[in-house]
Amino acid sequence: MWFMAVLVRGAHVNGILDDERLGDMLYCLVESDDAQGAHEQALAIGQEASDTYEDEDGTTVTIAFLGLADLTEIAAAAIGHGTEVYSQLIPKKPSEMVVPKEELTVFETDEDALEDEEGDSA
Repeated sequence: MWFMAVLVRGAHVNGILDDERLGDMLYCLVESDDAQGAHEQALAIGQEASDTYEDEDGTTVTIAFLGLADLTEIAAAAIGHGTEVYSQLIPKKPSEMVVPKEELTVFETDEDALEDEEGDSA
């Protein structure tokens, strides 16, 4: 059986979580015989999913696993092109979730990402 684990990572400075810094969510496929096994494997994946970088102010930041946001079984019999691997209910205004092609991550340029970061700090 296949599962989708949503891992949450947060920024740590000197080993302490800094909730004011950027965090992220990772969507990982997990193969297991049952939900309990998938949960254990997802936690193990999370423990290995850390990255360290130097911030613009020279601070060393470690993005480290905080826990799971979700773990769901993928209902499809086989994983392939077009397989739904995760879904999320949108309580209202789903049209506000749609963005133009240029704003999709795969089409965003490095310059666009830099502008987004500068806009976030303003």
